[in-house]
Amino acid sequence: MIELPIELLALPPLALAAGLDLYLTLLFIGAAPTTGLWALPLPGALGDLDPPSVLITVGAFYLAEFAAERFPPAALVWNAFHAIIRPVSGALLALLLLDGQPVPMLLVGAVLAGALASLAHGARSGAWAIRVLRGTDSPSPLLLSVAEDVVVLGAVALALDRPSWAFVASLAVLAALAPATPFLLRAFAYSIRLGVARAFRTLGRRRWRRSDELPARVRDALHDNDEALAHGAALRGCPVGAWRLDGAPLFAVGWLVVHGTRAAFVLESRRRSRRIDLEGYQATSVTDLDLFRRIEFADRPRSFVIVGANGPSTEGLSAEFLGE
Repeated sequence: MIELPIELLALPPLALAAGLDLYLTLLFIGAAPTTGLWALPLPGALGDLDPPSVLITVGAFYLAEFAAERFPPAALVWNAFHAIIRPVSGALLALLLLDGQPVPMLLVGAVLAGALASLAHGARSGAWAIRVLRGTDSPSPLLLSVAEDVVVLGAVALALDRPSWAFVASLAVLAALAPATPFLLRAFAYSIRLGVARAFRTLGRRRWRRSDELPARVRDALHDNDEALAHGAALRGCPVGAWRLDGAPLFAVGWLVVHGTRAAFVLESRRRSRRIDLEGYQATSVTDLDLFRRIEFADRPRSFVIVGANGPSTEGLSAEFLGE
């Protein structure tokens, strides 16, 4: 049986912890030698994180992140920038962990740690985005932050003390989250699109797109199902995100298309876009939340459609779906 070095065993759990909460991970690793709980030196060059200047800087960033995530717009900007920072930091953490190892191992470890940190950050930010899109207040953001910190501290402590256990646990977590990861990453990417749309919104763009402005793949999906709908003079649409629509992934990105009293969701797909009719959905409200507008349905209270800030106005959506 091949025995992996301790550094390689500790790499996946530390990378995942850095993706969840980079600054708490670095703070805990840097402070670990001063606690007296670890008699042996930290693996690799992780001990280089213990200077007071490093700990103060990391602690300040931890507090800044904690404050930013209390407000959705600030959290969106913070998470968007950290989509770049987390994988780079994960790779640098791997270089410290694998210090002294052969160059090929350093390169592979840095790439792997960067990918795992990016995956963890994207999935975590996607879960945050869905919570904001759903408009739920339970559980509280403070409780979620505390739970996340406990998980990160436990993962780092296990990686430093029992790296083989931490390695197995990290593989189990990755396997358990694999089914949910695609739609969580999709939700995170869509939340960034919402933020960009809000930042560059102009009054002239708050409208439906005409038929000739819809992407060709959207028109093709409509044509395959209903030629009259595809070429109707009053056909209009806008890009949206959708939660729990029948026949679509849990969170999906596509186009909301309307023609008269008929509406359809065209699901964006790498292979081929397809249409999902919304004739059985009865809209009950259109809520304006500044970053986006949410269309909710009476017969499917857990389903909704999200329209970005550069889409049709609240009044336009209300007139279209509520007859107001």
